[in-house]
Amino acid sequence: MRIVTGLSLVAGFLLLVWLDSRLTGGPIFHVLIGGLLVCALIELCGLAERQGHQPIKILAAALVAVLIVLDYAQRAPGTPLAGTPLQFPIATRAGFYATLGLGTTAVFVVLAVVHLLTRDPLRALPDISVTILGIVYVWGLGAHVFAIRELGMAYVLVYLGVAKLGDAGAYFAGIRLGRHPLAPRTSPKKTIEGAIGGLVVSVAAALLLAPALHAEGSATFWAVFGLVVGAVSQIGDLVESALKRSAGAKDSGGFIPTFGGILDVIDSPLLSAPVAYWLLAAA
Repeated sequence: MRIVTGLSLVAGFLLLVWLDSRLTGGPIFHVLIGGLLVCALIELCGLAERQGHQPIKILAAALVAVLIVLDYAQRAPGTPLAGTPLQFPIATRAGFYATLGLGTTAVFVVLAVVHLLTRDPLRALPDISVTILGIVYVWGLGAHVFAIRELGMAYVLVYLGVAKLGDAGAYFAGIRLGRHPLAPRTSPKKTIEGAIGGLVVSVAAALLLAPALHAEGSATFWAVFGLVVGAVSQIGDLVESALKRSAGAKDSGGFIPTFGGILDVIDSPLLSAPVAYWLLAAA
């Protein structure tokens, strides 16, 4: 069942990517990734609520949705913000981070004001902290996927393939070969052998997918890309496992059968997105 669900998700994603490439400005990609990020933020806030925290969940999700819409409006030709003085040169690294920083800062200000006006000041430290953590974790990291898309869809597919195929490789290698626990207090089922197997699959995925999708770069670059992005992706999986364990939850949600929640699916590519972007931008 897990394999069938996984293959169905991959097929659905590839179909949406193909449709996105047929439309001017690629709106489907923003809708798809943006929806996943918003859902992941809601799930993360839900984990915090299980511990008794009170993040401003709906407002935070709405503000992230606004940031995603603005990001699309700045990138897509023919939109009101495209080509205006408000638009930063988003095709450059400096411009992307200027836009990201400005939007994130504005969201922080709004959330801070709402906390001050509506919430108990004695709970300010934990509640503001978990709300801002959600914004940084989901939007601050996830926005890099849109920047990778700006470089070309081939690079998105290679990066996601490295992250998620590495996940699958670690899972199956762990089942067949796993003997030594990797992080027993965080995720008891993960093993060192599984992690090594996942890295091997990540490197192989990069070396196979990059030339198949006509992504530029030498074999050496893609081998390093697969190794580094694969390793950070596994850390991302462990980080999300730690968050769930802290909240006493097995899954971040129940949206996807056998996989759990949205955050359970995107945890590894979420943390590795900035690393993938900087490796690609520096190549």
